[in-house]
Amino acid sequence: MDWITPTVFFPLAWGFVLLIASQSKWGENNASRLALVGTLITLVFSIGLLAEYGLQPLNWKFGSFSEYVSYHWLPQLGINLSFGVDGISVPLVLLTTITMVVVVLSSSKVIERRKALYYSLIMISEAGVLGVFTSLDLFVFYIFWELVLIPMFFLIGIWGGPRRVYSAYKFLIYTHVGSVAMLVGFFIAYFSTGGVSFNLMFIAQQLTSPSFPEYLKVAVFTALVLGFLVKMPVFPFHTWLPDAHVEAPSPVSVVLASLLLKMGGYGMIRLAFEMIPSVAQRYAYPIMVLGIVSAVYAALVAYRQDDVKRMVAFSSISHMGFVLVGVATLTSIGIVGSVFQMFSHGIIVGSLFLLSGFVGETAGTRQISRLGGLAKLIPRLGGLMTFTSLASVGLPGLSGFVAEFMILTAAFSHGFAVGISLAAVLALSAGYYMWMLQRMVFSKPKQVETQGDLSGSELVGLAVFSAIIIILGVYPYLLTSYISPTAGLIVHTTGW
Repeated sequence: MDWITPTVFFPLAWGFVLLIASQSKWGENNASRLALVGTLITLVFSIGLLAEYGLQPLNWKFGSFSEYVSYHWLPQLGINLSFGVDGISVPLVLLTTITMVVVVLSSSKVIERRKALYYSLIMISEAGVLGVFTSLDLFVFYIFWELVLIPMFFLIGIWGGPRRVYSAYKFLIYTHVGSVAMLVGFFIAYFSTGGVSFNLMFIAQQLTSPSFPEYLKVAVFTALVLGFLVKMPVFPFHTWLPDAHVEAPSPVSVVLASLLLKMGGYGMIRLAFEMIPSVAQRYAYPIMVLGIVSAVYAALVAYRQDDVKRMVAFSSISHMGFVLVGVATLTSIGIVGSVFQMFSHGIIVGSLFLLSGFVGETAGTRQISRLGGLAKLIPRLGGLMTFTSLASVGLPGLSGFVAEFMILTAAFSHGFAVGISLAAVLALSAGYYMWMLQRMVFSKPKQVETQGDLSGSELVGLAVFSAIIIILGVYPYLLTSYISPTAGLIVHTTGW
């Protein structure tokens, strides 16, 4: 059964239904319910896709994707609607559909105006992200990649904070420039392979040929890596992210950190490293150094943040540096760790952004220096903030530890200095998170009035995230059983 097509296109269609419903009072009043139904149906489709893929999880290799489907679209230009999944993309598809359910649950008390429009943009964003994780045609991949930018621009610009317009334009300009660089790489690959097809497997086969000009391989690789570094984001292409997070509503911050950043990591593996393995091998070490620099830099900057949401934003940049290092090790365990990190980080940072936003709503401020005693004043929030902070720093038994341990193992295999540098980042992460908890959660209560503790749909969404963090921390094989075979095949077929 074809599970991919409904998984990708249903949320897009549902988003336009909500857009039409926004013109009526009934649609406006029931927008959150309609959106919840839409995201739950999409989640069911993705679970069906996971189950179908799981029937034979060891049989897939690059060029032979599970649930592969293709529809003619513009065959004269070699453009077709081709989709497929493997052990790298299946977990990210599931991450997307779970996250969007939680985003909708967490938006009900935050979004009070133009609800139907808001939820329609959320659903369209979901379709774009799912399209990126499943597209096997480079041109279609780019369309879905750009599709995500449009609703995110309006989600920040309409429902964001005081500097929302500035942050929305900064987000759009930065990420679009990266997208254009990526598109240039696609066109170089397309025309240099005869202008026959944008099919990912066809172009990869041509690029790996010994007769293909080396300078063109380097040009394609450079353009793609630049686009993905901006999206991840990695220092020095990161400055759009903190501003976007601070101004965006907390549920939109979850979409940004949990999903959009993972698009960059996924593209780095699937299109840059896997599609052009010889050039990736040549430039892996400089990219690894850039990942370490980004992780260290963002961790140090996080120490200086007084806004808890901005601190979490820099923490995201630091953790995505880990992803880049894991990929650049060119090892099976490094790739498994990177994909596991993307999934785990998506869940953990999503929780942290929801909690940070709720702090600002219930206490009237997100400034760490003005807050104190949250464990006593709002114990459910204080307890969950402590739990997710410990998960973020890699406490054993939680999902963050599994991912970081695998990436550290791969890093030490490349040299003591690389491993120690990453271990230092973990120490820095523990430092700024513990300092935040000591000042904001466990200190004496300050004269700040609070408007209530977590409850209702917000608590349900956070409980879902927390359960996943624990389950994957205790039994990571649930996820690695999908990732490991594909990662091993990537390393084997590329000759790394």
